[in-house]
Amino acid sequence: MSNTKFIRPKDVENIFSIKVSTLSKQRQGSYGLPYTVVGRAKNKKRGGVILYNVDEVNDYLTKKGRSTLY
Repeated sequence: MSNTKFIRPKDVENIFSIKVSTLSKQRQGSYGLPYTVVGRAKNKKRGGVILYNVDEVNDYLTKKGRSTLY
């Protein structure tokens, strides 16, 4: 079993101080933090649960020169 920890956008906001609206804009623009969609039907652009892998978020922010809090 994997020890990968995923968090929701609201948790990203609480932990990393990146607003949910900013995360949404980044997803729509295909840039920013890496994310995963769970429960979305194939070939659909809507629905599902947006999740962020904590390790990937930390790596992304570190590469961008921002300190991580988690």
